[in-house]
This record gives sequence, C-alpha cells and structure tokens, in this order.
Amino acid sequence: MVDEDILEFTIAHRRKYSIEHLWYQDKDDKVTIGLSDFLAKDIGEVLRVILPHAEDEFDEDDEMFSIWTADEKLSFRAPFSGIVSEVNGEVEINPDLVNESAYDLGWLIIIDPHHLDMEIFLEPDEYVEALAEL
Repeated sequence: MVDEDILEFTIAHRRKYSIEHLWYQDKDDKVTIGLSDFLAKDIGEVLRVILPHAEDEFDEDDEMFSIWTADEKLSFRAPFSGIVSEVNGEVEINPDLVNESAYDLGWLIIIDPHHLDMEIFLEPDEYVEALAEL
C-alpha cells in the first residue's frame, strides 16, 4: 500500500476559478480576486503579499500581485485588462489571512475590467476536475 499525501481544501461556490488557482467573483461590474484554498494549502504559510495600488491599470498578462512563501515567490498575471479599484491592505499586514480565510477575509484585489467574459474561467466543479488531473 502506498502512502499518499492528502491535501484537504474547500471550494467556494458563486465564484469562478483559473488553472493558476485563483478565484474570481463578479459583482457590480467589478471582479474580486483571491487565491484558491487549494493553492493556499499547497504552498504552505504565506509570508508576504505584494499588491498593486488602487487606480493601477493592467493590460492582459501584466503582473497583478505576488505571494512569498518560505520556499518561493509566486507571481500572478492578469487574465484581462482593467483598473484596480480596491486592494486588501489587511493581507499585506497579516498575510496569514490568505491561508486562514482564502474566500473571505483573504481576498486580494478588486478590478474594474475594461472587458471581461467570465466564461474564460472554470466553474467550481470544472476546477475540481482539473485538480484531479494534476
């Protein structure tokens, strides 16, 4: 019998996901973005979060934010263009929020997209299927 590491994580509904393990929640023509609980658990303790400033503008594929762990720095690129309308400064002060409350207090940024088709992202069940294939 082979011992396998088991990673327990949650999936929030009413959100979409990317294969890069980010979640996206569309509300009032703005999109809130955060790390999926899967990634938060997989990377271990988040030591530092580097966010953009409100009013920063992104083009598709620009770096949005970065996350530092004990082992690595992860950079995340914008899947669409837009303007940052709000950042969660609390996660910069207390990066543990990303691990402890990925779908609630640990959100990262809110973007006002120039144009966005939410169909480019995965539904929760599609995201779980994609994780099963990893």
